[in-house]
Amino acid sequence: MQDKLQEITEKIYREGVSKGNEEAEKIIAEARSESVKMTEKAEEDARQIIAGAERKAGEIIKNAESEIKLSFRLAMNSLKQEIENRIALKIIDEPVSEAFEDDRFLAGLIEIITGKWAQQGDDAGFEIHLPEEQMPDIEKYLREKIHKTLSDKIMLYPDKTTGKGFEIHPSGREYKISVSDDSMAYFLREFIRPRLAELLFGKEK
Repeated sequence: MQDKLQEITEKIYREGVSKGNEEAEKIIAEARSESVKMTEKAEEDARQIIAGAERKAGEIIKNAESEIKLSFRLAMNSLKQEIENRIALKIIDEPVSEAFEDDRFLAGLIEIITGKWAQQGDDAGFEIHLPEEQMPDIEKYLREKIHKTLSDKIMLYPDKTTGKGFEIHPSGREYKISVSDDSMAYFLREFIRPRLAELLFGKEK
């Protein structure tokens, strides 16, 4: 009887241990499977994070390159403009400013403009407003150099607001023409700028 009981006890123990081992192995297997899944998910998340970071870095680099290129173009355009302006100042602005200080030059312009109008059959007279200090010499030149018929149609008036230059007011008309060193220099700059840019920097590609 004692042996039978011992046998039963050992059988129960063995079955319990076996079942416990099976349960333990099952738990361990599930844990390992879950661990593998977690590891794979962590690796996938890491890959996505890295890929996202690489895309973001690529976008930042691309945007930075675009900004650098744009800044470079703007800087180059600004530099070219500055070079053009400095050269224009030397070859246009300064000579024009000096020319408009020359009484004979101004008198010659007045003669040309009024003469062209007269040739077109305009019988109106002309009121010329010009700097007071230049008026005597210009008036003398006009009286001596132009035809008396035209000379009699030209009336000169001193004007402190004209700066370097003069204004022509056709008598009886509501408009006027202003001729100044600034307007002449602007016209010449706009006229010569494309050619000047081509000479300095070549043709745009």
